[in-house]
Amino acid sequence: MRTPEEIMKELDARVAQIQEQAGRAEEALAESATTLASEDGVVTVTVNAGGTLTGLRFTPQARGMSGTGLADLVLDTYNRAVEESGRKTAQIMSGLLGADSEAMGVLNSFTRPPKES
Repeated sequence: MRTPEEIMKELDARVAQIQEQAGRAEEALAESATTLASEDGVVTVTVNAGGTLTGLRFTPQARGMSGTGLADLVLDTYNRAVEESGRKTAQIMSGLLGADSEAMGVLNSFTRPPKES
């Protein structure tokens, strides 16, 4: 039978391991920007791990586009970048949470696009 001291040592070691893994995941997420260009290269967007737009660039060809066409292109490119960012985030977090964990199920429900019917 284990002593309370042994149990506490094991618990402390496990907590330290989880903190180390969480720190690595936090660093990876902080460095995990996704930059994606539209198919024609006119629009380039950058999003962070949470899908927040952090950068937006246009080539000179954007000047010849209608406002609606450019807006549609920005939204399409942004949405594709968010999907890619979600995949990266899920990959990083699955190492910490476990790929089949309930927590990953919740995360995946937010990072995967809804299925079209």
